[in-house]
Amino acid sequence: MNKIILQPSSNKDAREHYVDTIENPVSLDSIKSFLDSKTLSILKDIYSDGNCYIWGVTPGGNNVTKWNRIQKGDVTLFSKSGKIYASAVTTFKIHNKNLASSLWDFNSKGQTWEYVYFLDEVREHSIPYVQFNNAVGYKENYIIQGFGVLSEEKSKLVFDEFGLESSTYITPIEDSEYLDIALSIPETEQEFTSKRRLEQGHLRKKLFGNKTNSICSCCSKEYPISMLWCSHIKKRSKCNDDEKRDYNVVLPMCRFGCDELFEKGYIGVNDSGVIIKIKPTTNVNVNNYISSLVGENCKGFSAKNKKYFKWHREFHA
Repeated sequence: MNKIILQPSSNKDAREHYVDTIENPVSLDSIKSFLDSKTLSILKDIYSDGNCYIWGVTPGGNNVTKWNRIQKGDVTLFSKSGKIYASAVTTFKIHNKNLASSLWDFNSKGQTWEYVYFLDEVREHSIPYVQFNNAVGYKENYIIQGFGVLSEEKSKLVFDEFGLESSTYITPIEDSEYLDIALSIPETEQEFTSKRRLEQGHLRKKLFGNKTNSICSCCSKEYPISMLWCSHIKKRSKCNDDEKRDYNVVLPMCRFGCDELFEKGYIGVNDSGVIIKIKPTTNVNVNNYISSLVGENCKGFSAKNKKYFKWHREFHA
């Protein structure tokens, strides 16, 4: 599960850093000399426009232990003057002293903010401490002091109260854990929601990797992955255990109509990978949308998912 990172930023260094590397995104070209080729490739996938947001902490105290707990999808809350004024979602982290010193120099103790993490989805807020404290169960006069990472339990309280979770960056899970989740039948609505989110996060990772933009399998248009569904070709509820384990049962489809048309069986894909019309409709606008897709090649169609498209056609015929 994603966690909440607390980052008070009222002192001079923190205020300057926020302006330098959050308010003003950092060009990947300007820092590529501090990155190895693999890291640079990952960051280019994440930040397709070439600009990124960066934060870091010094090795002082137990910061390193806390930093080690940070994962993709964790949300940082920036605070000062009695309120949380911004949030941002973690995309990647790296220990890189040279990068940190080039961005932020050194503090009075001779330390730099070398435990670096990259951010995205920066949002402005005005959440008073008292409102945050009530959500987490702290005393009303509690003041956020020092870099910290909340437990999963307390983080969930914050996510539930303020709706800060990202739909793009979800905590990654291992293949073995995905298999357990895909086959489990949760007993409660809360457990169902949590496990389905993890399962979807894992499938999205398989589909998109580190990319933040990708192509819809039907209309072939590029969108942010937050605007793409990880769509089951064969309905998940109809999949047997082996099919639930099969990553080929999903493809990306956009939320702007393609997923809806496919899910409801208005369109399908034939054995040659070409989009076809299945169900008729009398609505002119829906018909126009369908007509724009019919005859186009389905991106991602392959011998491995051909059987699922066949099931889909027969189910909706």
